[in-house]
Amino acid sequence: MVKPLLSHCLIRALLPALFVGATSAQAAPPSVERAGLPDDARPVWIGDQRYYLARDTWFLASGSDARYTSVPAPREIQMAGADMFDVIAYPINDQTLRQQQQDHGLCHRWAIDQSGFNPTNTLEPPSRAQAGTYRRALAACLAGHHYSVQ
Repeated sequence: MVKPLLSHCLIRALLPALFVGATSAQAAPPSVERAGLPDDARPVWIGDQRYYLARDTWFLASGSDARYTSVPAPREIQMAGADMFDVIAYPINDQTLRQQQQDHGLCHRWAIDQSGFNPTNTLEPPSRAQAGTYRRALAACLAGHHYSVQ
């Protein structure tokens, strides 16, 4: 069975900095309350939840008092395979790996044009309409290039 290439491409584009020195078995940092975040903390949206990441430590707001608590890496990051914007596409006409990569890249760019959303370079979550439009456009393009799309 051929693995969907877009998932691999999106994960490589979205998450490279998140895995520096981390493993899926890495223990969560001890829970520490912090009034502020480290200077190098950056927001990372996973679904509808905004986390902050600094020096391989994940943080979540712990309440309305602007305090943050270190937390284990989100499940989506630990699993590192599921992507909410991806579609599963299998080649129908025995397309080569190179052709699959070209088709996925072309369809990804077309889906961005159609939806106005690029999942590979945003830290803000899209609206449900934008995410749905991106996925439908990606699926339609891949189907037009002779892929069975799930």
